[in-house]
Amino acid sequence: MKFTNLTRAEEIGANCYLLESAKSRVLLDAGMHPRETGKLATPDFSLLGGRGFDAMVLTHAHQDHVGCLPLAMRESPGAPVFMTEATAGLSEVMLHNSVSVMMRQRDELAAPDLPLFSHREIETGMDRWQIARLSERFGLGEDVTGEFFDAGHILGSTGLLLRAEGKRVFYTGDVNFEDQTLMRGANFPADDIDVLVMETTRGDSPVPDGMTRKTEEQRFLSTLQGALEAGGPVLIPVFALGKTQELLALLYEARKSGALRGGFGLYVGGLSAKVTAVTDRLRGKAPRRHGDLKLAECLPMEVVGGRDIAQLPVLPRTVYAISSGMMTENTLSNVLAPKILENPEAHCMFVGYSDPKSPAGRLRAAREGDEVSLDPRRRPLRRRCKLDEFTLSAHATRDGLLDYVKRARPKKLLLVHGDPPAVAWFAREVPRVCPQTEVIVPVPGVPVEI
Repeated sequence: MKFTNLTRAEEIGANCYLLESAKSRVLLDAGMHPRETGKLATPDFSLLGGRGFDAMVLTHAHQDHVGCLPLAMRESPGAPVFMTEATAGLSEVMLHNSVSVMMRQRDELAAPDLPLFSHREIETGMDRWQIARLSERFGLGEDVTGEFFDAGHILGSTGLLLRAEGKRVFYTGDVNFEDQTLMRGANFPADDIDVLVMETTRGDSPVPDGMTRKTEEQRFLSTLQGALEAGGPVLIPVFALGKTQELLALLYEARKSGALRGGFGLYVGGLSAKVTAVTDRLRGKAPRRHGDLKLAECLPMEVVGGRDIAQLPVLPRTVYAISSGMMTENTLSNVLAPKILENPEAHCMFVGYSDPKSPAGRLRAAREGDEVSLDPRRRPLRRRCKLDEFTLSAHATRDGLLDYVKRARPKKLLLVHGDPPAVAWFAREVPRVCPQTEVIVPVPGVPVEI
């Protein structure tokens, strides 16, 4: 069996991997790089050698795993794509939004090759999407089967157990072993794993002593309560898929329990509202906490779109929980930022990961009074607002991942989906706790015998 990393660099980007057995070729995910545009944002499909694949598996609907799905499907016309029902519903929304974003980028960047695919191609391609339930085995070629396990990352997210040539290969996708506010922790197999392909997102992020998700939630709510009592506006840059829904559930719980007191305004973005509607429609169809809760109805909220954000007034005692979490140029959080950052009465609160090279990463590195550039087409902003960071990640801690490796005891461990320092931490630590496991860092484009 061979494994090939089809990403263009060792980083968190356009996640896509090829598994080859004696008789079958299986593609795992097909993401789009969040910082790049055009061809540089795509996996290197030329590495398929024009031979396509027999089947494809989609682990979840985040852009860095689903964003290039239509392009991947062109490489093998007729091949089925397996996913959970929740991933299918969310992927449809995310892919159509991606087309709209690329059409805007075509005009702004004078990039005639955009969009990379069309709304019509998404709709016709959905005929090849195959829904698979958790713990249900399905065929992926002549000699390969797959089986989904709940990954606890976002709604519908899965890890994938592949059986081929008498071996068991487990691909984690993106995983979280701890309960979040909405999602339950992952339920992964740990017996007889020959090869483990594991994400490493938080490998460079140690967890401070005594910090748990519950203590971080309490710290976040206490800070938010203080910000609202002080009367200022609060910007919380969040991803439309996953983080927004977790935040809504957390605010609902806090209001219900009395941990968050007093009224406040709440704005969410248009894409967040669409994703939340799908999440409500699919409640009961995928593992989650608060199974009957309709998130769109749990709190009074307003929806703001891209056409309105520039004119949106910034109001006191109001939370703007809008995307993107990276504050990428032209997203709602980036456009609203000038009205928040230079206001000493305002508060900006980050609740998850930000790429250090993203606008959010630059803002998080800025001290109060520093100038920071969030968009090269606008003047730099002087950060006068208060800023706090919280670890409410949807990814497993590095200790949680290391514990899973110790339980699974794979013969081989392939480290993927991480920036070089994160990958390097696991490459150092795993041999200490699992000396019997061979650790491999797949070089992009170079097949690895597994």
